[in-house]
Amino acid sequence: MAKLVLGLGVSHTPQMSLPSDHWEEYAKNDGRFFDLIWRGQVWSFDALVAERKAEDLGEQIDPELWRKRYDEITNAVSAAEDALEEADPDVLIVVGDDHHEIYSQAAMPTFSIYWGEEVEAIPPEEVYEAVKPAAWALFGNERETYPCHPGLGRYLISKLHELEFDVAQVSELPHETSVGHPFIAVRQRLMGKRPNLIPVVPVILNTYFPPNVPSPKRAWDFGRALASAVESYPEDITVAIAGSGGLSHFVVDFEFDKRFIEAIGNGDITGLRPEEFVSGTSECLCWLVAAGACSQMEMQVLGLIPGYRTLAGTGCTMGAAVWR
Repeated sequence: MAKLVLGLGVSHTPQMSLPSDHWEEYAKNDGRFFDLIWRGQVWSFDALVAERKAEDLGEQIDPELWRKRYDEITNAVSAAEDALEEADPDVLIVVGDDHHEIYSQAAMPTFSIYWGEEVEAIPPEEVYEAVKPAAWALFGNERETYPCHPGLGRYLISKLHELEFDVAQVSELPHETSVGHPFIAVRQRLMGKRPNLIPVVPVILNTYFPPNVPSPKRAWDFGRALASAVESYPEDITVAIAGSGGLSHFVVDFEFDKRFIEAIGNGDITGLRPEEFVSGTSECLCWLVAAGACSQMEMQVLGLIPGYRTLAGTGCTMGAAVWR
C-alpha cells in the first residue's frame, strides 16, 4: 500500500525569489491598487496608508531588514527542499490554486485533480518588468515537461468520490496551456537541485473566485480524505504532499499568519473564518489541505517572515513548513 511520508507548505510569492535589492522597485506597483483588502474592508492604497499611520510601518521599510528577511525565507525554503530530498518520495502531490492559467470564469471547479501523463511549464512571452528577476521561480527559464503519475491521480479522483468529495477530473490541458505558477514554483524551489524530477499529481483548488471557494473546514477535510485515499492506493509507493501559496497578501496581516500557523500546527482550525481567506491570503487554503492530509504528523515551522513593502502594509508573509 502507498504511504504518505512527508508534508510541505511553501509560499510562492515573487518577493521571496527576488533578491531584496529589487523589493523597492517591486513595491512601486503597489501604489496602483484600489482594491486592497484589510480586516474585512476594501481600501485604496492611499487610504490604507492613512489608516495605518499610527503603526509606524516605516520601520519595516528598511534595506537592511529586507536583506535579513530575504535570507530567512531563502534558508527556510532550502530546508524544505532538503526535507523533500531526504524523503525522496516516489510521487509528490502539489496543491495549488488557479489564477485563470488553466480555468476561466466559464468553468471553475472547487477541487480538481490532473491525471494525465505529463504537464508542461511554458514561460510567458511577456513578464511585468519588476517581476523579471523572479520569473525563473514562477514560470521557469525555458519550456519544460514535468512527469505526472496518472495511476495515482485517477485513483484519487475515484476514491475521493467514494469519500463524498466531487472532484473534477483533468487528463489533459488545452494546447499550449502551461501548468500554473503555483506548481512551477514548487518544481523550481523544491526540486531545483534534483537531476530527475519527482512525478507529480497536481491538485487544483479554486481559492480566489467566488461563489464556490471551499471553507477552511472543507479544505482541511479534503486534505484528510486525500490522505485516506493515498494510503489505500494498492501500489507500494511513498508519497509527499506540498501546499503552494500564501501566506497573507497582498496586505500583510501577521497576526492572522501567526494564528493560522498555530491552528494548523495544533490541528484545531475552528477559529479560522472563511471571510479571512480572501485575495492572496486565500492561498492558505492550499496549506490547509496539506495540513489536513498530514494531521497525524508533527509540524515544524521553518520560517514565518512578514515581507512588508510599503507604508500601507502591502507585501506578503513568506512561509515554509514541514510535516514528518
